[in-house]
Amino acid sequence: MKYEELKLSHLFPDSDFQNEKIKEVEIRDKISDLKKEINKKEPRLKWAKVLEEMLGTSSKLLNVSLKDILERAWHTYEEINKYLDTEQYNSDETFLIPLAQHTVVSDHHPEIEIRLAGTYLGKIDFDVHLELLLTGIILKIGQGKIQGVKTGKCRSRGYFACEGISLFEDESAEFEF
Repeated sequence: MKYEELKLSHLFPDSDFQNEKIKEVEIRDKISDLKKEINKKEPRLKWAKVLEEMLGTSSKLLNVSLKDILERAWHTYEEINKYLDTEQYNSDETFLIPLAQHTVVSDHHPEIEIRLAGTYLGKIDFDVHLELLLTGIILKIGQGKIQGVKTGKCRSRGYFACEGISLFEDESAEFEF
């Protein structure tokens, strides 16, 4: 797959959410209270529909670019930063920079606000933890930017959780650039 096209959603497919995990989320105090509040304010609104919408929205929280995560981490590497310095390397020359095997760890804490007729009722917290083991990476750098990855492999592991309940865990996602 192309480096530029990868998203967190490729690593955490929402189709793998299991009913027993969703039921664990539903009995959390925060979610139970939210359900009661919705039933009180709008009794005709069925909780199953709210839950379905919440799960559909939660999968959109994973629409985060893997490229952005990796580049943010790579910008902290001194060896790479010197080639990003346009004052030192301001020519049209392109540099291929090999990286040793390394791991990038990234944590995200998105949330979904629940509103009914414009009134804030609460929020639902999510956690995404990702570890990427990268090998054989060669970065293409030119004109002060990382322009792509020429080659390399990535193995990922991580989890996607809602209110502290892991909805999806994976240790096997593997791909090549």
